[in-house]
Amino acid sequence: MKLYSNQDNRHKGGIFMKKRIVKLVSILLAALLLQGCLETKTSDKSENGKPESETVEKSTDTDKEETEKEPGKEEKETKAESEASDCLLLVNVNYESNILLAKYSIVVRLDGDEVATLSNGKEYFGSFQVKSGEHELTFEKNGDKDNCNSYVFNVENDCSVFCSLKSHMDHIEITEKNVSAEAVCPEGQHQWEDATCLSPKRCKVCGTTEGEKADHTPGTWQKTKEPTCTEEGEESCVCSVCGETVTRKVDKIPHNVEHWDVVKEPTCTEEGEEKGVCTICGQETTRPVEKIPHDLQDWSVEKEAAFSESGVRVRKCKKCGEVVETEEYDLTEEERLKWLKKNCESGLYDAISRDPDMYKGKYVKFSGTVVQVCSEASGANDCSEYRIATKNGYDKVIFVLIDNYGKSRILEDDKITVYGRCSGLYSYKTVLGAKVTIPLIDVVYYE
Repeated sequence: MKLYSNQDNRHKGGIFMKKRIVKLVSILLAALLLQGCLETKTSDKSENGKPESETVEKSTDTDKEETEKEPGKEEKETKAESEASDCLLLVNVNYESNILLAKYSIVVRLDGDEVATLSNGKEYFGSFQVKSGEHELTFEKNGDKDNCNSYVFNVENDCSVFCSLKSHMDHIEITEKNVSAEAVCPEGQHQWEDATCLSPKRCKVCGTTEGEKADHTPGTWQKTKEPTCTEEGEESCVCSVCGETVTRKVDKIPHNVEHWDVVKEPTCTEEGEEKGVCTICGQETTRPVEKIPHDLQDWSVEKEAAFSESGVRVRKCKKCGEVVETEEYDLTEEERLKWLKKNCESGLYDAISRDPDMYKGKYVKFSGTVVQVCSEASGANDCSEYRIATKNGYDKVIFVLIDNYGKSRILEDDKITVYGRCSGLYSYKTVLGAKVTIPLIDVVYYE
């Protein structure tokens, strides 16, 4: 016999395991075919003398009552059954090994109430509701309540129980039947209990285990052996879960040395070493001596700073030459101006005009006369635009961008020297429609 118990109000939407569903459907089909056969065999009688037709009629009346149920009620029951998905409780009743010459039918009772009477070689399928708590299924020889056995199961919530029972042996002995049971959770719906030192993590519904056992849970540790400078000690306690005595090692105590002699002097790159004799055990022991501090030089420049780039400087040890400290530094405003005037290259008009990409980003210097104020800055994030004729002649004009918002205006015919980065070329159309392309300079300082 197999009993399927789907508990409500817990894990909704669970799916029975595929093998169990296939088996349940097969049993249901067999039961329906059997029911049709029973309706035609009205003259057959069960072993207790009652016509089997009475059992069939009883089943038919039950089906009729279920058919006449209110649609809403039936829909609610169907929904409740479909939502019940806590676990599958599988009860297996094995009659195959119990052989007796007598033939008789089996009465199945739930909590003392008869739910099925099964003749030899026949099959029963049905369902019934149980409340939360403990229940008992009883299997007895028809007409002999003393010749029986039972199986007890427990459910946490009200649920529907689907029951199928088949007697496929002509000769069975109920008093010697073998009843076993196992609970199987739908995939991913185990209810785990924490692992202990007795067992791995375990599902409290179906008993499935996973992983390894946990460590012992120690109580109060007590020393059972004192450590010395030559031997480890030992502590023990009783595990609060299993009661087993657990032991662990205690580290040795340090040697007792009153005088240390230097064996190796420490440096700024290597530790030193001292040795001494223990006054307790007489054993010679050594210990390391920390490195001495580095003797630092003054800061030296590792990488020169530029107008808009930080430099790097370091401090090295005078003895070993190791770089001990590193830091970045920036030029002061005065140093930046000196750097510009030293590193900006002049006389590059023709070179920029021929190969603008080669000179992009390079610092350059031009001097000349303002021939046109193209626009003036209207805000702090804006630049003024000018065309400047270099001192080499008005035929060599550059286009410059100057951030001079809030400063003195630059006017036409002003003499000016600009320092900045080359940004390639700039093209514009003249009044007559001719296209002119000249060097473009992003000015960072002017005078």
